[in-house]
Amino acid sequence: MVAAAGVGFVLSTLVSELLKGDSPSPTGSSATIVSYLADHRTGILAGAYVQMLGLFLLAFVALFAARSLWLAERPLEATLAALGGVLLVSAYTTYVFLTAALGFGAGIDAGPATAKALWQIRFVAETFIAFPAALLVGSVAAGSVRMTTIPRWYAWGSVVVSVAFLIGGATLARNGFFAPDGGYGFILFWLLPVWVAVTGFVIRRQLAKVPQAAPLVPAGV
Repeated sequence: MVAAAGVGFVLSTLVSELLKGDSPSPTGSSATIVSYLADHRTGILAGAYVQMLGLFLLAFVALFAARSLWLAERPLEATLAALGGVLLVSAYTTYVFLTAALGFGAGIDAGPATAKALWQIRFVAETFIAFPAALLVGSVAAGSVRMTTIPRWYAWGSVVVSVAFLIGGATLARNGFFAPDGGYGFILFWLLPVWVAVTGFVIRRQLAKVPQAAPLVPAGV
């Protein structure tokens, strides 16, 4: 089930992006941004709805990742992973909320200049998703590198992914590869669902090796 949840998060992300269409740059003209919000209202709202449904799947995988670390007697990493999951879902919700509010009409009703300002805030909110993502992935990576039941490629790959997210939190250039809508941000946007999907499959295999009678908390706690 956890593997299916990971794949489901990838699909929900893909569907939501297809529904919303190509988003204009946060540094683009106010007229272009307002035109996009007006012309894609239904798609933006539908995409936001699908994204919120996908967050249930993201939370499900994050919970099982934390549980897997706890069962492997990695309580610190498990706690940090659970915290990272909560913060990630919260940050993602903020980004989707801003997108939906703008699509609903907040940007258009406020006027072109305010619409552009809110659109930029929405992109910065999306960029800062990288920080809780780094906490979640980094915690799982820290616990995984010391677990014999976790493949080495996954453990060290997660280390690289967590560093990539930390760097991604600084992608606030006005234009270019390190702009919020630049190439690096695009890579990270899709790196998260891919990591979640892979994690779902890895956790499924790892939990299968843990005795079913194992307690959820270490003895003596």
